[in-house]
Amino acid sequence: MKHSALVVLLVIVACVTLPAVARHYVPERGDFTFKSQVFQSCDEDEDHFCHADSILVYITDGMGRTEVRSVWAEPLDTADWRGFGDILEEDINFDGYSDLMVCNGPVNTFGNFTYTAFLWDQSSHSFLKDDVKGFDEIYDPIIHPGEKHIVGVWRLDNDVDISTYEWRDGELVLINSEHLNYNELTE
Repeated sequence: MKHSALVVLLVIVACVTLPAVARHYVPERGDFTFKSQVFQSCDEDEDHFCHADSILVYITDGMGRTEVRSVWAEPLDTADWRGFGDILEEDINFDGYSDLMVCNGPVNTFGNFTYTAFLWDQSSHSFLKDDVKGFDEIYDPIIHPGEKHIVGVWRLDNDVDISTYEWRDGELVLINSEHLNYNELTE
């Protein structure tokens, strides 16, 4: 009898204590885990042709609370194209905290992947609700922390465009753009 009374007492204490702990929990950046789910639409006339339609991103803190965000996807056949919903954690605004990049998919056979990005806000201990304006227009973004630049590379056949961005007043700004010939780069 004493054992079951102890169990009941522990359950009551847990029920009272856990909500109080959850109320006072302040998530740190490293507490978060992520997963994504890609949704597709199929053609009514040709149900074997399906293309990426949207991506749901699940952002879960250390207490198991999950926020779901919707991200657009390149409308390509998911059987032939890869990368949709891949998640990268990079410090894209160079504040010392990893931000979140979700792959929208490739644009063509040369890659040219685009990403939707969400910044970590240390003051609120959360990811900002709005995605980074214009980030999804940077192809295959490469983060250069030393220079505090983001470089985008677009390729189509022999044409290569390299664009360099930096942060100014909380926004991404294009600071340089070059058009090159791929064959000249490889010689």
